[in-house]
Amino acid sequence: MDKTLKGKLLKGSMVSVLVINIIFTVFISIYLNNSFKNSIIQEMNNIKIAALSIVNQNEIMEEPIWKSLSPINEIIQDYVGFSNENRKINQSVGKLINDKEIYNILTESNNIKSIIKFKYINNSYFITYNYPIYIKDAFIANLVIQKDYSYKYREMIKTVLIIILGQAFVVIALILTISLIINKSIKPLNDLKTSMKEFKLGQEIEDIEINSKDEISDLAKTYNLMKNKLISQDKVLREFFNNATHELKTPITSISLYSQIFRDNNIKEMDDDFISRASSRIVLECEKIKNLVEKMLEASRGKINKNKFKSTFSIKEIIEEVEEDFELRINNKNLDIKNELEEINYYGVFEDLEQIFMNLLDNSIKYASSEKIEIKLFEEDDNIKLTIKNEVLNIPEEIKDRLFEPFIKHNSFINISKEVSSSGLGLYLCNELAKENNWNLSYEIIEEYIKFELILKKELP
Repeated sequence: MDKTLKGKLLKGSMVSVLVINIIFTVFISIYLNNSFKNSIIQEMNNIKIAALSIVNQNEIMEEPIWKSLSPINEIIQDYVGFSNENRKINQSVGKLINDKEIYNILTESNNIKSIIKFKYINNSYFITYNYPIYIKDAFIANLVIQKDYSYKYREMIKTVLIIILGQAFVVIALILTISLIINKSIKPLNDLKTSMKEFKLGQEIEDIEINSKDEISDLAKTYNLMKNKLISQDKVLREFFNNATHELKTPITSISLYSQIFRDNNIKEMDDDFISRASSRIVLECEKIKNLVEKMLEASRGKINKNKFKSTFSIKEIIEEVEEDFELRINNKNLDIKNELEEINYYGVFEDLEQIFMNLLDNSIKYASSEKIEIKLFEEDDNIKLTIKNEVLNIPEEIKDRLFEPFIKHNSFINISKEVSSSGLGLYLCNELAKENNWNLSYEIIEEYIKFELILKKELP
């Protein structure tokens, strides 16, 4: 139990409470004992004053000193006596409690010192008091008193015991209360521990709800966020893997099918047109696999390549160079790209911006319902904005809001080469690269048009 947080807290609390209560009890006991003795000393002092007054009156009346015993005894209600200079009791009144203590105190006093002694013998608590009486510098006698205080002593002890019992009750109540508080405080941690174990085993678990507003509540909220993020990431990874497998399976199946036909039949006996179509299909499917793998690698590198070089470059030049490269590559004389580009220099990662624009332009060319594409580059409110707008094929409602997710695409191409080149990862890669650079990439679909907008915040070199 000492190794658990609950055990450590409970043990620490118990030790602290016990030590505090023991110190308090000892302090109270010492205080009561000192008060008890001080009250006795004060009482003896008052008796001494009264006794001296009685002795002085008798001396004035020339009465013998022993006649003072009875009046003094009426005050004391216990043993009182007078001793001579040889420490012998000449006269006394009352019941003697302990003669040995009287002898000891007279010897110690030596007819000079006033002494009081407290003694506890055989369950009896009493005091022995001696006061040397001098009149006109002449020694008269030692006033010796023994008084039993057993009853008052027992009452004091009873008070101390009541205090100790009260303290014990308080200690038990405090320990139980602390234990309940600790159990209530530790319960969320136990829930966290159980949830973590179940999460580790792959079980479905709900979020932990803690209503308190303390560090444990903050810990539970952080755990819930972490758990949900891991679950979301795991779901994305599984979907990514499943989609990638599906995308690879289709071209591989097609290649395998045509390869089996060529293997199982005499090529010389096949129709030339079929051979040409089959060969073209195999080449296109291989190209599709190649493009898909390249996009997957680009997406992966976008997550792990943190050491990217920043420089100052012209965004307008990037756009014009990419457009020129596309026009040469696709050799489409009907392609109509309308540019409205401001001359803007930007400090950032050249390769990432180039990659995003290439993918956006490629997406516009593949999915456009016409050959017309509008591209704008301008500054607005201390931001740089790049927009690409074109007419678009009909996009199904179920994917309109999911174009940035991996493997989301709509295959309704007339030209098979466009279908083969579409991996469904281009826009996903663009969005991931934009996030890495703290850029904002968004899109809106208005009637038959789609417009992508990339917002870049200016950076200082």
